[in-house]
Amino acid sequence: RGAGRRDMSRRIARGAVAACVNAMTPVSSSSVSSSSSPAAARWRGRRGPATGTATGLQSCRELASTTGAAAAHPLPSPSPPSPPSPSSSSRYAFATAISRAPALEDAVAEAVAECRRRLPRDASATWVQLFVSGDAYGDDDVRQAGAKVRALFGSSPALIGGVVRACVGGEGQTTEGVSITAASMPGAHTTTFRATVGALPALDARTWTTLAKSSANGDTVGAVVLAEASFSDVDDVLQRLHVVMPNSVVLGGVLDQGCVMFVDDDAYTEGAVGMLLRGDFELDTHIAHGARPVGPVMSLTHAQGGAVLELDDSPAHPLLLETLEALPEQSKSMPVMLGIGAHGAEAGGPFICRDILSVGESGGVEVASVELEEGAPVQLHVRDAAWATERAKEVLKRCVTSAKIEDLSSENSVGALIFACGHTNRMHASNFREHLPNVPLGGAYVRGEFGPLMAGGASSVLSHTSTIGIFRKRATAR
Repeated sequence: RGAGRRDMSRRIARGAVAACVNAMTPVSSSSVSSSSSPAAARWRGRRGPATGTATGLQSCRELASTTGAAAAHPLPSPSPPSPPSPSSSSRYAFATAISRAPALEDAVAEAVAECRRRLPRDASATWVQLFVSGDAYGDDDVRQAGAKVRALFGSSPALIGGVVRACVGGEGQTTEGVSITAASMPGAHTTTFRATVGALPALDARTWTTLAKSSANGDTVGAVVLAEASFSDVDDVLQRLHVVMPNSVVLGGVLDQGCVMFVDDDAYTEGAVGMLLRGDFELDTHIAHGARPVGPVMSLTHAQGGAVLELDDSPAHPLLLETLEALPEQSKSMPVMLGIGAHGAEAGGPFICRDILSVGESGGVEVASVELEEGAPVQLHVRDAAWATERAKEVLKRCVTSAKIEDLSSENSVGALIFACGHTNRMHASNFREHLPNVPLGGAYVRGEFGPLMAGGASSVLSHTSTIGIFRKRATAR
């Protein structure tokens, strides 16, 4: 399996988009499973190549010829692209609300009512994000929550969400309750999907062609993707989305194993769900890292599976110990992570940080949830709360610039999503509101975060970060 994945990575790196499309496997038509399979593989967020070329358009045209091979596996009908929002107003509007009502039905109704109150009267929701946290709600009620939210909004918006460690919305956040974020984006189109394998989600050829052309023509294509923790192919899905839509931006995160995920009226506990959004809008991403780089940058010269065997042609473990011993005493006491250079990264990063799981007798170091690529830059990182706080301040300043509030007339015409590690600073959401009080913010604390580390690059599965996406209507004609 490992050799096959490495071969797939090489094919994607050569821009062989057609190979990606030919590998498509239809998703299951099953509706809701009661729990994740005990035999489900442990989630391993793997880093793959982040390349995209104009061949994406060609591969989408070839998609029609590949669907015949999948005919033996019946598909549910994927969500078709939505028509433009019927709102009579052309301006964007966003709203978010939170409810801690003890009954889920009441919490959903309360949060939807508050979002509708905050949206303009003539606005209808284009898409909605729903998060549920806590153990107080029954399983059956949770699985029906997405359908109830859409019914209450009345306009059948695209919907994505899930059960998370804690949710963000309104003026706060909670570990027991519901958060809803609603966006009215007239002229924007949405498509929702479910993925159960690492191939492209099973949408029809016309949809993929439209999305690829939109990306190539300068329209923004954004995506929100949520994956359950045992879904080991999530990074493959992220890479393939980027290959077909090179200018797209993907946000989202990994939920705990067995957690319910919402997509439109359906609920699932395995695989991944996603929402694709295209239109004449801008989507900026900002990532606040929780781990500080320390020591020299080294080259990964020998790796096997998830183990780093040699760095700079020397056994990895002794070399890393030497690096740790040379650090200041304060840094030595901090949790240590290994930063693996993102695909295409220069010697100075950026890095995808992973926990060090164990040390082998041969001097190798096993790291969590990443596919290693020989030749990649490697650097130790420490989880430094003070450093992360200062770095977050810089990120929030960039968010203020990105929101461009001074150019817009309405206080809720810009909206934001946040996906933050459950083990990092939980003040990032409130700090965002202090800097941008007129920008509705919704999101969740998750197990791992999706976001692009480099401008124009594919999103990766990150760790110990807060990833923020800011949506706004394109201010000027292209």
